[in-house]
Amino acid sequence: MNIFNRLLVVIVLVLFLNEDVRAQVFGGNAASLRWKQINTDTVRIVFPEGLDSVAQRVAALTHHMQLTNSATLGGLKRKVSIVLQSGTTYSNGYVGLSPYRSEFFLMPPQSALELGAQSWADNLAIHEYRHIEQYSNFRHGLSRLMSFLFGQDGQDLANSAAVPNWFFEGDAVYNETLLSKQGRGRLPYFFNGYKSLFYEGRDYSYMKLRNGSYRDFVPDHYRLGYLLVAYGREKYGDSLWLRVTQDAVRFKPLLYPFQGALKKHTGVSYRQFVQQAMEYYQQQWKVEPDSSVKWVTNTEPRNVVNYQFPYLAGDGSVIALKNSNTHIPGFYRLQPDGREEKIAVRDIAYDDYFSYNNDRIAYAGYEADLRWGNKEYSDIHVLDVKNGETRRLTHKGRYFSPDISHDGGQVVATAYSEMQQSSLVWLDADGKVLRSVEGENGKVYSFPKFSGDDRFVYWIERDKAGRMAIQRQAVAGGDITPVLPYANRILSYPVVQGDTLLYTCSNDGKDEIWAYVESAGKHYRVASHRTGLYQAAMGANGQVVSSVFTSSGFRLGAVAAQWQPVAAADTLEELYVNRVNNSLFNNTLSGVTSSKYPVTRYHKSFRLLNLHSWQPDYDDPDFKFTIYGENVLNTLQSQLYYQYNRTEGFHKAGYTGVYGGWYVQPFIGASHTWNRNTYYNRDTSFYWQESNVNAGLQLPLNLSGGKQYRYVTLSSSFNLLDRQWTGIGEKLLIPWPTATYLESRIRYSSQIQTAARQIYPHWAHSLLLQYRNVLNPSLKGQQWLANGYLYLPGIGASHSIVLNGAYQGRDTMVTNYTNGIVFESNFPFSRGYQGVSYPRMWKLGVNYHLPLCLPDWGLAQVVYFKRVRANLFYDITGGRSLRYGTTTHFASTGAEIYFDTKWWNQEDVTFGFRYSHLLNAEYTGVKNSGRWEIIWPVNLFGR
Repeated sequence: MNIFNRLLVVIVLVLFLNEDVRAQVFGGNAASLRWKQINTDTVRIVFPEGLDSVAQRVAALTHHMQLTNSATLGGLKRKVSIVLQSGTTYSNGYVGLSPYRSEFFLMPPQSALELGAQSWADNLAIHEYRHIEQYSNFRHGLSRLMSFLFGQDGQDLANSAAVPNWFFEGDAVYNETLLSKQGRGRLPYFFNGYKSLFYEGRDYSYMKLRNGSYRDFVPDHYRLGYLLVAYGREKYGDSLWLRVTQDAVRFKPLLYPFQGALKKHTGVSYRQFVQQAMEYYQQQWKVEPDSSVKWVTNTEPRNVVNYQFPYLAGDGSVIALKNSNTHIPGFYRLQPDGREEKIAVRDIAYDDYFSYNNDRIAYAGYEADLRWGNKEYSDIHVLDVKNGETRRLTHKGRYFSPDISHDGGQVVATAYSEMQQSSLVWLDADGKVLRSVEGENGKVYSFPKFSGDDRFVYWIERDKAGRMAIQRQAVAGGDITPVLPYANRILSYPVVQGDTLLYTCSNDGKDEIWAYVESAGKHYRVASHRTGLYQAAMGANGQVVSSVFTSSGFRLGAVAAQWQPVAAADTLEELYVNRVNNSLFNNTLSGVTSSKYPVTRYHKSFRLLNLHSWQPDYDDPDFKFTIYGENVLNTLQSQLYYQYNRTEGFHKAGYTGVYGGWYVQPFIGASHTWNRNTYYNRDTSFYWQESNVNAGLQLPLNLSGGKQYRYVTLSSSFNLLDRQWTGIGEKLLIPWPTATYLESRIRYSSQIQTAARQIYPHWAHSLLLQYRNVLNPSLKGQQWLANGYLYLPGIGASHSIVLNGAYQGRDTMVTNYTNGIVFESNFPFSRGYQGVSYPRMWKLGVNYHLPLCLPDWGLAQVVYFKRVRANLFYDITGGRSLRYGTTTHFASTGAEIYFDTKWWNQEDVTFGFRYSHLLNAEYTGVKNSGRWEIIWPVNLFGR
């Protein structure tokens, strides 16, 4: 590759693939939190005090994988910091660059259907450490050059351009399957998406599979990735992806490097490889038997609609949770004649699961901590079906999958502490804890259910190895009785009807409905479907009503009950590929014993600045080069920058930083500018230097909970501006005084949940209040601004009305730069006009956003169009002159067209254009009242 081609690719990457990985929460951990560390040559585990055993386990697993499992990607080892977070209530983990680090969110999922049942920390370790191995070995050739030119951001950009995201995740899912007896490659739920597309004849283009859709269900890149990665290793051997990725990250070939490398090492084109992989699985799916389903719910054209967790009510109706691409989650009553009655909108929740008994619904709702983003709560919400009112039973708890007794007198739920302790908790109708049962040896409880007579509680239990069981105990206490013994299986979603406990169980490559009949003391296989059945209710006609996975979303369907006796045994089996089934590797989790690594204190100031990336930016006439810093705990974010303006020829250097480790966040900024100048006449220009310093405090607060997300940020800063004439101006001109001023802001926003296709929420509002005032007694200057937005529903389900109102005022005492400061304006002027500053200004804006089409169409693996949408607007701004007592109006109307796209099957980019018709063009001096503008994406050129 010649130097010209290398530079060309670098330019393209900088301009079009500047992604920003922001999985961390800035300042998310409480200042009082004490951190410990295990620091080795391979990994640094950073963890809160009290999680030593988890940290030791993660350290042991990562060391074992580094020694035994890196050959299929390369043997390079790059030390990483892994931060263990135990305060969140969702299950996740990630590895990222800029800065290079990983975080494990240690809350295990309540349902094991999608992610498995084995120890959650173990599962995170074998999945996320594979990403660490990827980044360690993907720093070659042009990717290495990019890392030198732009730091960790450079490698991130190059790797994203060279290697598709499906490989990153598919390879990690393969790793978790290879190194355990579970992993998503053995879970039937994981394959339902592509199976449902196949069975229902939906043959989507590769670009649609890669980029998704607003109108159709498309499985995510984890699923696509595993299918392709597993097929590649099955057909071409375990070394295939080592050879392909090593060429790809070197950009060999220069264009479409991954596709070219795959063809080089397989002998077939990329398109053929994908087609052959899909045919490989489809041949196996063809032989899976089908069951006759009588559909209870219908589909909607060009939409994905989900009906989940059906419960049979006393009047013969079905209670279920419904959501879609156009509607947010709500509880519905489905009548036997097909009518649907909306009961209520569900409060914000991470988990869709709910329970129902006698016109009461119980579920776990999300509550935010007021200040710390990595601390969350999950509280029990009880909805009265008759009146639609929701009552929160607990406050600042960590409760999950609650069930309410038939008489409404008690609630039983699982709890999971930040110290990784699972327990069952009984509460009364007012939320008072009656008693609890703690799990032993790392066991995790989920989905407790009252028996039909409220005398017993059943629950699902899992151990560290991922084996699952069903247990029972009397509500009053006593011995715990096994109902279904431990085995390597996935169990979920139990429902009690009379003396029968229905539940979902993985078996024969599918998720089926099984049942335990208490009077008989036996388990039965009741119903099966090739794309899974999830939670069941027994109808009076001997049919099972269940939620069925389809390519149109989860549908409720009735399946004839079979009642086949079953034995208690392992039901998870190997699915579709053989090479992943290697007992030497599959026993990794049970074979690795925790070592005793030294534990020391982790100082929050360790590598606090941590400069990791550097990046140029050009926005004519300014060239800017910025160095970014961020520590592993994400408590300090810094920017060092240099700026050159080619119009004036001035140079500027500065630093900005904000510290998030305290409850109130201090921030600081300083800059110095050389050679600022102003034209005086043909022979003379005056030059000066300018210094700016600001320091302040900000307080971000999260008030989210119930049905709305709410955020408030308070901030205030002290600012100093010093300007000094240089050269001839120093002798001839009056010196500028050093000015100090205060800037204070209040930002508030609130919104309800948003469906996938909705452009904006159907109810939201935001408000900015800002005040600036000069502090020097001898100087003048003040400015105040109020700017707010109100979001309302439009005519269609995906339409939005957005109203904007603003008011700005400033003093009129500042006549020149020697007696005060004229502050820059943040006023949202009417579109199409060049902003004009008046002492008093107000603005009203009306917008109507609507989708035009959902093309699901792409071009040459470069750009993919997901949605085209429009905005019709009307703006009017009034500017009032206090001297003359007159008001000038600036009104405009027009339209904006936006294109929601993905570039290189990877990056979400929105761009568009605007036409503004100026209704008061005479005030601007512009003869043509029509103005065209390109709307550049805010995410295209930087952070």
